[in-house]
Amino acid sequence: MAHGNKSDWDYRGLAAEAYDLWFGDEPYVDQAFYADKIRELGGTSLEIACGTGRLLIPYVRDGLDVEGVDASAEMLAICRDKAQRAGVKPVLHQQLMQELDTGRTYRTVFIPFCSFQILARRDEAFAALERFRHHLEPGGRLLVSLFVPWTDFAVYGQWRLRRSATRPADGATVLIHECTRSDRFEQLQRIWLRLEVYEGGRRTHVELRMHTLRWYHQHEFALMLEHVGFREVRVFHGYADAGERLDATEGTPPQGHGATERSWPRPPIARAGTSLGERVPEPPGAPACRHRGE
Repeated sequence: MAHGNKSDWDYRGLAAEAYDLWFGDEPYVDQAFYADKIRELGGTSLEIACGTGRLLIPYVRDGLDVEGVDASAEMLAICRDKAQRAGVKPVLHQQLMQELDTGRTYRTVFIPFCSFQILARRDEAFAALERFRHHLEPGGRLLVSLFVPWTDFAVYGQWRLRRSATRPADGATVLIHECTRSDRFEQLQRIWLRLEVYEGGRRTHVELRMHTLRWYHQHEFALMLEHVGFREVRVFHGYADAGERLDATEGTPPQGHGATERSWPRPPIARAGTSLGERVPEPPGAPACRHRGE
């Protein structure tokens, strides 16, 4: 997606169209967690990187006052279509999270499925946290999910099947192969994706993507939150955890901003494998990745 030099992931084309294939049906693994947190404070909430409305549409359908923001016009178009079929009309904003400006404040701002980590540049990460805080009401709460790609460290530079699903509209098989290279010093992961469609046993469509992801460790991120003015941090190790308070991050916030929380789960991923026995060629600019078994 063209946003100049701003960090973002390229959710258009097949990446947007197939997004909902990967997550199954309700209830989603994180659905109750965020819903409970939203209900605790009440008021209006904002979902950052709402995408196709995986959480947003069920929340609005169930009576929660939630707005959504996403950078992808195609993902938001899918969200609007799904919302119309569900009989709801959520408020949607097309913006980059690091430039968030909806013109109002919220009781809860939340960013699920580790989408914060698409901000590969640290200055943009801090800018986004500042924007989130600016959009919180006094006593409001920020929820951020993060993960460290531990399992990917063992498969450095190897192509593997990340996800596969059947497209309901025509029965076609949609596959995502992935190759990653993780820089543990810079805490950056470069991800090469190959999206494929198979119909009648023949490959009929291919798209290539390259993304960069930044990960954070627990106390590092707590210090980042403290730096931008959040007063209190709680860490949730999974969606059923009661939360652990990090007293070292406490401080006096700027007037009008209250406690924040964040969660620390990793979203589910499909098991690694191979697709239809076919070797996957490297996309342009990719490293010379090894295929499993070589």
